Amino acid sequence: MKKFFLSFVFLCLAGWAGAQVSVTARVDKTNLTLDDELTLTVEVNGASGNMVMPQLPSLPAFNVYSREVQRSSINGKTTTVFRYVMLPRFVGNATIGAIQFTYNGKTYKTDPISISIYRNAQSVQQARPAATSARTVSNGNYDSAAVKRPRETADPKLPPLERNLANQAYARGDENYFLVAAVSDRNPYVNQAVTLAVRFYYSQPFYDAPYQKPAVSNIFMEDAGSSQGSQSIGGVLYRYEEQRYLLTAPAPGQASIGPATVRYMVGSSPFSALDRFFAVASSANKEKTAQSAPITLTVRALPEAGKPASFYGAVGAGFTLSAQADRTHVEAGEAVTVTVTVKGPGSLKATNDLQFPAVDGFKIYPAQPTSDTAVSNGQIRSSKVFKTVLVPAASGIYTVPSVKWSYFDPNSHSYKTLQTDPITLQVSPSTKTDSGFDFGAAAATAAGIQTLGQDIAYLKTNHAPNPSVLVHISTWKALNWVMLCLLAASLLFASIGRKSLAHKRAYSSAKSRLKKAHSSEAVAEAVSDYLQQKLHISTGSLPLKAILAVLHKRGIAPATTEAFALLWQRLDIARFAPGSPDTQSAQELARQALDILKLLEEEAK
Repeated sequence: MKKFFLSFVFLCLAGWAGAQVSVTARVDKTNLTLDDELTLTVEVNGASGNMVMPQLPSLPAFNVYSREVQRSSINGKTTTVFRYVMLPRFVGNATIGAIQFTYNGKTYKTDPISISIYRNAQSVQQARPAATSARTVSNGNYDSAAVKRPRETADPKLPPLERNLANQAYARGDENYFLVAAVSDRNPYVNQAVTLAVRFYYSQPFYDAPYQKPAVSNIFMEDAGSSQGSQSIGGVLYRYEEQRYLLTAPAPGQASIGPATVRYMVGSSPFSALDRFFAVASSANKEKTAQSAPITLTVRALPEAGKPASFYGAVGAGFTLSAQADRTHVEAGEAVTVTVTVKGPGSLKATNDLQFPAVDGFKIYPAQPTSDTAVSNGQIRSSKVFKTVLVPAASGIYTVPSVKWSYFDPNSHSYKTLQTDPITLQVSPSTKTDSGFDFGAAAATAAGIQTLGQDIAYLKTNHAPNPSVLVHISTWKALNWVMLCLLAASLLFASIGRKSLAHKRAYSSAKSRLKKAHSSEAVAEAVSDYLQQKLHISTGSLPLKAILAVLHKRGIAPATTEAFALLWQRLDIARFAPGSPDTQSAQELARQALDILKLLEEEAK
């Protein structure tokens, strides 16, 4: 019996472990040329012990030349990552089919991934002496600058962002190291997601190369992942490191993106002790700087004509909307949770909250929405989830009406509306009954009569005391009114004094706390408390757009409001994405916050 019980337990544990296994697949890019490379990543979560390799589908369009396996375990959860580096074989559209993974007798499959492969550069040959057809050698290193190459252009079928990056690289292919940057759209709409890509190309070895991201103005920037690749320029294979960002502009007008910078060292590294003794490092190693060109965007305002009431600020194409209830059969008085999910491109963090329609016979309690942004297969996708709790008051059959959600499509320059299907709820009478008063709980008297309570309060018969001095004073009505007025005036002046003192102390207190802040949380708390004490703005219950609207009503200048918005965005990044390349130090955030609070103190009405 004991052995049977243990076997049963082990089988249950094995089944539970199998149920927790998940397999996903992604690629670092979905658009590449024949001289580029593709990295396929297969991630297995929840599988432990000895495992077999995932079974890749037939890949006629690629040659796999590198494999890598990495395993990690955090809080008892095991994650195994398989990476495959592949080279494309021909031009056209290719599909990486479902990847299979078998664990404990169960087979898991991933979704197919579509890839677009484009041709290499198109060369425009020009008559040149034969001596300039190859690179020259100088001091043991190839010197690209001494070579005059045919002019090359990228495949015109490439997406605009990748084509722009490739053409910039072809134009600078006479350098061994260079940095280029491009955006997917230079003339976006407000809240439209724009991708910024920065690539560092190199054809020679380098080391110790810190990267400094570009500074932006009048636009929000979020990290959107990194990748690697290669590109043939003038017959020479260049490697590149690419960093991508998601940009969204909160207001129309000009937005600027500064240059990105890479400082790198060239030469052989690391040097041996003999090299350092003979001072080889000082002569051979040099620090150099590569910079990308600045970029200016012209942000367009969204049209007011045709804007529906269900538009909450989303801009893009390919959004989806769904709604579902956690249950459709309940009793009166029980709660039903309806979840509305929006998915689409870019980031949905800046959009306003969805307004749930009223439902007759229900009390409605909306919950705080949650949003998430992720990079998958080289595309930036996000989701926003709205949960609403409905409590029916009586039995019956009810219909939760369709929920509408609109977005602006920049491709058609028009608003489009999505709506969910209605949800039918069947509410039955409540089975919970009220027991009322328990008559049996009262104690019985000797005669069998129960005392349920008393409703008569007897009066005392003793004489009242002699009137006091206060009683006599109370007869002086004029004096009473004078004292009452003096007390009211004192309370009024005290209240005004406390408010004025609180307003004055708000800035000095925030200033003192910011000078001592050692974390982004401390900076955010100091700013939030200042807004609460000085301007009565609760940052915990208001989205950023609502806070900016209140600041505008209080007479804060647009430039100051914009600076505050950028500060709040950076604080969010520091608090919620501490590992992001966009994270700034607490001291830098505190300095920026102090400058902005000083402006608010001067401008607040």
